[in-house]
Amino acid sequence: MSITPEQIKQVLGNASVTFAQIVYTTQVKTAAAHKEQNIQKITTANVILSSTLKAHTSVYANRVKKTASTIETNDQASVEAFVPQENYFQHTDCYSIVQHREQLDKFYLYAIFNKATSVYMHNGNIVSEQSIAEFLTASAKKELLNKDNVVHNKTHNIKHTVTVRTIALSNITSIRARKQILLK
Repeated sequence: MSITPEQIKQVLGNASVTFAQIVYTTQVKTAAAHKEQNIQKITTANVILSSTLKAHTSVYANRVKKTASTIETNDQASVEAFVPQENYFQHTDCYSIVQHREQLDKFYLYAIFNKATSVYMHNGNIVSEQSIAEFLTASAKKELLNKDNVVHNKTHNIKHTVTVRTIALSNITSIRARKQILLK
């Protein structure tokens, strides 16, 4: 059983923007040679969720421009010209609930991350990132062990520090927002 879009709408109410804590679990994609390994990542994150913003409002674009403008190596004209690319999802009447454009029964939580911590489970035991890295492709290993939070947007050739995730509602264990808790 998953947390439903209706439950999230109810918790967010009419809040245009609110801080929340989410916990979710995802399956770690391993290198082909280790596909039989069952590795899960459990993440606890402090995020920003929005309810009443309109779909044409781009919280993401605004935050990218704000953080990119503080990075000296960015061309300011490129920062101002930043426009997010089209995605596989569309915002619903509750901004932080997004729906897959083609698979209309798939819903995700659209969350802007402030801070997150993760633990990894392998065969029922908590293990280190270094242990998990050995089961990944070279590029996934490098990404896991590189803790740089700066994102390079190749299309606009700018760097920023905004992290947005769309998390399948089926992966979410809990959401704490507006003095309420939703549990899976």
